[in-house]
Amino acid sequence: MSSSDKQPDTNPYIDMHKQIPDENTDDFTPTFSRKTRTIVYLICMAMGIVAYTLTVVTSAFDAPAWLTVTCATFTAVPGYIAAAFGVHYNGIAR
Repeated sequence: MSSSDKQPDTNPYIDMHKQIPDENTDDFTPTFSRKTRTIVYLICMAMGIVAYTLTVVTSAFDAPAWLTVTCATFTAVPGYIAAAFGVHYNGIAR
């Protein structure tokens, strides 16, 4: 089979970071760049993991209730911060 006979690869999961052609039909323009949203996503993910870990640790040991409640509250904060920057996760988007 020669290289000209090969079928194009139609699997969308081969390169998830490949630049996707702009096919917007709704005139939506993100306020923040893709790089900014990626950085915010990663920082918020790290914040969520740290807050969750602190919640589990303060629950397991004899920590004051206010500290456990504060840590548990901070597990939700990163999601709101990311949403404010227009970050969303869609694992099956092309």
